[in-house]
Amino acid sequence: MSTRVYIFAGFLDSGKTTFINDTLSNPDFYNGEDTLLISFEEGEVPYQESILKRANTNLEILDHENYTSNDLMALENKYHPTQILIEANGMMDLNAFVKEIVPENWNVVQVLTTIDTTTFSMYVSNMRSLVYGQVVFSDLVIFNRYNRNVKKSSLRNNIKAINSNAQIIYELPDGTIDTLNTEEEMPFDINRDRIEILDHDFGIFCMDVMDHPRKYEGKTIKIKGKFIGLDRVLDNGFVLGRQAMVCCEQDTSLIGLICISPLAKKLIPEEWVSVEGKIQVEYDTEYQMDVPVLPVDHLEVVPPLDNPYVTFD
Repeated sequence: MSTRVYIFAGFLDSGKTTFINDTLSNPDFYNGEDTLLISFEEGEVPYQESILKRANTNLEILDHENYTSNDLMALENKYHPTQILIEANGMMDLNAFVKEIVPENWNVVQVLTTIDTTTFSMYVSNMRSLVYGQVVFSDLVIFNRYNRNVKKSSLRNNIKAINSNAQIIYELPDGTIDTLNTEEEMPFDINRDRIEILDHDFGIFCMDVMDHPRKYEGKTIKIKGKFIGLDRVLDNGFVLGRQAMVCCEQDTSLIGLICISPLAKKLIPEEWVSVEGKIQVEYDTEYQMDVPVLPVDHLEVVPPLDNPYVTFD
C-alpha cells in the first residue's frame, strides 16, 4: 500500500514550520492518522511538542546534504505512518528529490510552497532558478506577510509563468487570508478604446486578458511580439508570443495571444511583428472557457527587441 506524502517547500524563514504547526493543529488533518514529520531544515520557529503529541506525530530531523532513500525507508519502517509530512530545505533540488530519492511506495499527493512576500522580488531577480525549484511542482503557493500595497499581479504572474496550475493564496501579516478581489491598476489605461501595449508590459497584458477577456472585448490593441506558429484550429490564426524566463535562458515558458490575419501563412517563425486590431472573445469548447482573439487590421514586421524575455515588474 502507498503512503500519502505532503511536501512543504519554501526558503528559510518563509513560514514553513508555522504552516506545518497550523496544519497539525487541525483535527480534520490528524484524526485517526499516524503521522511522520521529516524536517530537512531547522528554522527560527520550533515545532511545538504539545501539537506533535496531540496530532500523534513523530518528528525526525535529517541533514539535507547527507541522506539517502534508504534513510527514508528506515524511518517508515520505524514508525509505520499512515501519512508523511516533509519540510524541505530551501536549497534542496526538489526535482531530484521527488524523482530519485522518494521511495516508490510513497505517493506525493500535494506540494505546498510558502513564500515571504517581502523577499520574493529579491529571490526572483537574483536566484530565479531556486524559485523555479520551489514552485514548479507546487499545488498551492502561499504568499505570507502580504502587504496590500504590493500588486498581486506581479506576484501571481511570476508564479504562473513557472507553474500555470498552481493555486495562489495571499496571507496578511496577521495570519488572515486576503479575500479582497479589487481591480488592480494596470500599467496602461484600461478605460481607453485603443490601448498600445508597451514592450515591458507584454506579459502583464497577456496574463490579464486571458484571465479577464470580457474586460478587453471590443478594445483596439496594438502589441508587438514574435510569430510563434499557425493556430491548429482557426483559419489564418497564429500565435503572437514571447518567452518568459522561468528558470534560466534555457528554460522558458511561452506567453502570448491568438491573432487572425490573412498574412499569417507568409510569416516566418520567430519573426517579430507589430499587430493592431479589436479584441474578440470566443468560447473554447476544448478548454470550456472564454478566450480572447485578436483579428488583425494592421500588421508589420519590426526589428527584434534587445531583451526578448517577458518580465512582470
